[in-house]
Amino acid sequence: MFTRSAAKVGAAGVALGTLLAVGAVAPVTAAPVRFPVDVVVHTDFSADASEFKGNMPGCETGTVVDGAGGPHFTPSGGAFVGVKEFTCAGGGGGIDVRLNARFGELGAMGTWTVIDGWGSLEGVKASGSLVGVYTEIGVDDRYTGSAR
Repeated sequence: MFTRSAAKVGAAGVALGTLLAVGAVAPVTAAPVRFPVDVVVHTDFSADASEFKGNMPGCETGTVVDGAGGPHFTPSGGAFVGVKEFTCAGGGGGIDVRLNARFGELGAMGTWTVIDGWGSLEGVKASGSLVGVYTEIGVDDRYTGSAR
């Protein structure tokens, strides 16, 4: 009985050694590092593009334009369901953000999720919340959350 168990253990060791030798077992990789997101979009209702400033590494400033979707107005305010396209200054990267927000007399509140990234931000995953405060020319939307 001992001989049979030793044979099984030996065979398992040879199989594991073979897998490691040919690289069939992937090495352990570190989980993506999470970092906080804090971006303010200065939306100017009279302009085609608005400016943003924030803390996205390599993309601290840039422009934002509306993509698919948009606002829907109601007697008590409305909702924005759509995509915002963020392009980093210099054009080296950017993200598309799906935004779901409600707005009214006192401002806006909602949630956002990155649905695509390109260039220096390809593969980024991020989501969070949004609070908008009206200005003389539009609204300052503050996007907070986390990214990896």
